This record gives sequence, C-alpha cells and structure tokens, in this order.
Amino acid sequence: MTKRFAALAAALCLTLCSLTAPAAAAYFPRYTGGSPSIAEALGSLGADPSYSNRAKIAAANGIAGYSGTAAQNTRMLELLRQGALVDPSAPDASGSPYFPAYTGSSHSIAAALDALGEDSSYSNRIKIAAANGVAGYSGSAAQNTALLELLKQGRLLRPGSAAPAPYAGLTAANLDRVSFIRQNPNTCKATAAAMAVNVVLGRDRYSTADMIYTGVLCRSLDGDVYSGSDGNNYRVTYKTDSYVGSLGELERAVDAALSQGLPIVAAVHSAASRHHWIVVVGRDASGGYLAVDPARSGSGSMASQARNMAAMGYSFGLADYAQPHYGYISFQRG
Repeated sequence: MTKRFAALAAALCLTLCSLTAPAAAAYFPRYTGGSPSIAEALGSLGADPSYSNRAKIAAANGIAGYSGTAAQNTRMLELLRQGALVDPSAPDASGSPYFPAYTGSSHSIAAALDALGEDSSYSNRIKIAAANGVAGYSGSAAQNTALLELLKQGRLLRPGSAAPAPYAGLTAANLDRVSFIRQNPNTCKATAAAMAVNVVLGRDRYSTADMIYTGVLCRSLDGDVYSGSDGNNYRVTYKTDSYVGSLGELERAVDAALSQGLPIVAAVHSAASRHHWIVVVGRDASGGYLAVDPARSGSGSMASQARNMAAMGYSFGLADYAQPHYGYISFQRG
C-alpha cells in the first residue's frame, strides 16, 4: 500500500476513535491527585516510590536508561494519570506463560530480569533455562545471551509454563472455516480487515470490495459491533494510517487480542514494503507471531496461509512516514 493510497484512505475516513485496546499487562490504579512528582503520586497509591523501583517501572513501560530525569518522570506521571502505567510487580493479567519483553540495553540476563521485577537468582535462572530448552545451565555467556534474546523478544517462558497452542478462542474455532483473500494492489488494509471480521463472524461475509466501497472500513468500522460466532458481541477499535501510536502500544494490543483468542490487523513493514497490513492470528511453538499476509499468493483457508511473521520478514510499524506509525484494527468483547 503506497503513501498515496494511505492519504486517500485517510480522506475517506470521517472519524477516528481514541479508544484504547485492552492491554495484557497489569496497571497501577489511575492517579487523580495534583502532585507533579511521580514519586509522590506512586506513594499516594501505596506503591513503592523508591528510585530502584521507579527504574523497574520505567523499563516495564519502554523508558530505557532511567536516570530520574524530569522528562522520564513526567512521562511516567502522564501514564499514571491515564491509568496506563504498567506495574511490573503485579501478576500478569493476561495469564501469559512468557515474561514481559525486556526493552532495556543491559547485556546481563540477571540485570534484565531485575529491571522487570523478576527473580534473577542463579537458582531461578536454572529453572528458566530448563523451561526454555537450555540444557545444563551453568551461567555461561552463551546460555545467558540465549535467554536474554528470548526475553527481549517477549518469548522467554516462565518456569512451569508451557508454550501456548497456536490459536485460541474464535480464531481457533474459525480460522479453518474462513477463506484466505488475496489483496489487489494497494488494498492490503481492506483485505486484512475483511479477513479479520470474517474470523470473528466465522463465515465468509466480507470481501475486499465490501470494505472499500460500502464504507465499512473507513466510514463506520470504528466502533462497529459484530456478533461473533460464539454469540458474544465484539466492538471494533480502528487506529490506522494517520494514527502514530507506539511500538509498545501495538505489541500490547496484539498480545491482548491473542490472549483473548481474537485476530488483530496490524501495521507492518519489511525490506520490500515499508507500508503494509496483515492479520495476526496466534503464536507458534517458540512464541513468534503467526500472521496471514494478504500479499501472499495462494488460496484455501486462513489457517493454511498462517506463517511466522518474522520469517516473512515483517516488523511492526509503517516505515514510510517521517516517524514510524503503529496502527491496528482490534476487537473487544462487549
């Protein structure tokens, strides 16, 4: 999809909603006080306001290299006021078998685990290594590097956890029942949206043309409610080309969708395409994202076309803007 088509699509859209997809992580309560201090705000909520804990909170919220600067503290306070500050000490609300992704710069697996508020002791690292197929853990550089890479990718399994099944919920029930739709030039978003809605419905209801010409995609998809094949209603959150967002927000939206067994349309780029949209539908055995790419050739069910996103060369975000844009189209029950 080219920038020209993106501009045309944006012009067709009458409104864009500011709804936020539910995140998989656990959050601090919303701060409603008047203090300009993040330490005081945390303290008023009964949270540990110490510098060491703030460093862990910063890392969990994508604020790398925390040193207590005014800009860093202000950013955390803004998130806290929005009820969107991730609490690294709280249990993972998604029930994910994986540790949260580490976004810091440390080369030490122990330091990375500490930054996430996790037990970094040698005895626990032995358990983590065993859960992730690193046999005979002795703390070697190669073993620690392997664990750190998995942690950075959000694919490090917690001890006692098993890798999840590739699909869940409506996706598991319907991915074989819904047909793969191949895009025409510059219709990747419309095609991906059609397939995602069809997965929720459990039948081949929408085509690419429906999404473009009936106004479903740009004029009314945001906030629309669809009756899922499980009898529940699902409301759409539509944040696309003109929405800047952040990588952390998009990843949390994707993880939240997958944890609920729902598809999500995500903005991606690759070496060959700087502006593209795909449907993320699950995770493979190693924790990598499984996606259906409307640009692929082929036919059959969506299940037959699901591939590892990274193996297809995709990374999250649209890269053809002055700054990356992290859009998505998600579904929330209710």
